[in-house]
Amino acid sequence: MVDLVRRTCSCGKFDLLKIPCRHDIKAGFSVGRQVHSLTDEKYTTSSWISVYEESINPISVPGDAWIVPEHVEKAKVLPPESRRAAGRRKKRRYKTVEDKIRSQGSNGSTKGSTKRKCSRCGIEGHNRSTCDRAI
Repeated sequence: MVDLVRRTCSCGKFDLLKIPCRHDIKAGFSVGRQVHSLTDEKYTTSSWISVYEESINPISVPGDAWIVPEHVEKAKVLPPESRRAAGRRKKRRYKTVEDKIRSQGSNGSTKGSTKRKCSRCGIEGHNRSTCDRAI
């Protein structure tokens, strides 16, 4: 049961989040209302602008107010001990996503278009195990 005037739905999602659920969206489309008009006022741009109108500044603490114990200042902090995972390490083939896209080229395939060549006769199109040429 959806009530678009009171902005309620029997599933409860519309009541909690104030964002229309799938039932509300379908009901809104059936009566010709825009979906963005069903959301609560707190999600509008004007509401967000009014909330952050004033600048938010951190509370400043004078440097001499910090009292750090001497044993804390002299403590040597090391990283936690960790063990390497068993097995072979994973190798990162690409450093960034851009490198991966660049390496794929224009055809979009990850493998190059290299032809296989027989190591016995040197002709492309087959390999040594399927070579039928005389030695």
